[in-house]
Amino acid sequence: MQTRSLAILFAGSLAACVGDIGGSAGSSDNDAGADDDPVAMCEPARPYMGFGGTSLTADRPTIAAYSDRVRLKPFGVLASEYNRALGLTNFDTSAYAATFGNPPARWYQEPQATANTIYAAFALAYDGCLQKTASGTDFATAPSAALADRLCRDFALAAWRREPSAEEVTACTTFAINKTNPADTTRRRWAYTCAAVLTASSFLAY
Repeated sequence: MQTRSLAILFAGSLAACVGDIGGSAGSSDNDAGADDDPVAMCEPARPYMGFGGTSLTADRPTIAAYSDRVRLKPFGVLASEYNRALGLTNFDTSAYAATFGNPPARWYQEPQATANTIYAAFALAYDGCLQKTASGTDFATAPSAALADRLCRDFALAAWRREPSAEEVTACTTFAINKTNPADTTRRRWAYTCAAVLTASSFLAY
């Protein structure tokens, strides 16, 4: 039940990883809000010539700066990210390396989101979150509006390195209160909520 709810609330965000990410971040607007500023573009890569004097990058599309974002983190990065986000020091992620398609040493492969990796991401996060929620008085208390609001903000800030939006907090608190099973222990309910936050694109992607 929890994973189906997760798919509705969070996993879909990975399928929407393209689009406007806020324009040219860091640019200043010194013309009273006019929209005629030139759009910052990515710096061209060094050209290489192939046979026949044709540039190997001739058909490379020109894209706006900062648009190549929300790419899935490689498993090697995620492995340490779980420990950081959960405040753990010895959470072992190696059993999931093959599921995530972790490439051999000194090789790189662009990660791809699939049904298997999304499910594995939730299962992996849940294992780590169970360790996190195993102690602490907050996690021994059943989800309520006020407590869920606070803990959801804490989970998101630690995992995403940013403050969550009001809509994201509402989705998280709704999940904690209405989508986790009251028959489970409160620590398991909070672990499911924590895992939902760690399965959002804000954690799984750059």
